[in-house]
Amino acid sequence: MSDNEGDPFAEAATRFAEGQNQFAKLWTDFATKMGTAGVAFSPDSTPPDAAKQMRNVFFKALAEYCDQYMRSPEFLDSWKQVMDGAIQFRRQMNEAMGKMHHEAGGSSRQDVDQMMMALSHIERRVVDTVERATDRLEEVATRVEKLEAKLAKGERKPAAKRKAPANIATAKPKKKAAKKKPTARKS
Repeated sequence: MSDNEGDPFAEAATRFAEGQNQFAKLWTDFATKMGTAGVAFSPDSTPPDAAKQMRNVFFKALAEYCDQYMRSPEFLDSWKQVMDGAIQFRRQMNEAMGKMHHEAGGSSRQDVDQMMMALSHIERRVVDTVERATDRLEEVATRVEKLEAKLAKGERKPAAKRKAPANIATAKPKKKAAKKKPTARKS
C-alpha cells in the first residue's frame, strides 16, 4: 500500500509525473528519428532534395508522435478531467450568478430560461389549437360548398315526411289517460 492512497493531490501529482515521463519518452524518440533523418540522405541527391526529404521525415515523425501522444490513455484521462472541471465550474458559476441576481432583486438566467420554455410551450399549444380549428373550418367550408352546389343544381334531397296538422291552431291535443285514484274501502 502506498502512502498516497486517498490523497487526490498526491494521485494527481503521480499521474502528472507519469504523463511527463511518457511525453519525455515520445520527445526523445522524435529527436532520435530527426537526428538520423539528417544523416540518411544520399550524397548523389541535390541539397534542395535533401532538405525536402528532411522536412518530410520531420513532419511525418512529428505527426506520428503527436497522434500517439494524444491517443495515450494518460492524455485522454487528463483532458476528461479538464472538461469535467470546466463543466463543474460553469455550473457553479451559473448558480452563484443566479443567487447574486436574486439577492439584488433581479432575475437570473435560469429564470429567463424557464420563462422562455413556458412561453414556447404555450405557443405550441396555441398553434396546435389554431391548426385544429383551421382544419375543422376547412371541413365545414367544404361541406357548405357541396351543399350550395347541390342547391344550385336543384338536387335537394326531400326531407323526411312528417304528418303535420293542416292548421296547428285547430289541432286538438291528444288526451292523456286519466289516472285512477285509489278509493278507500268502507268497513
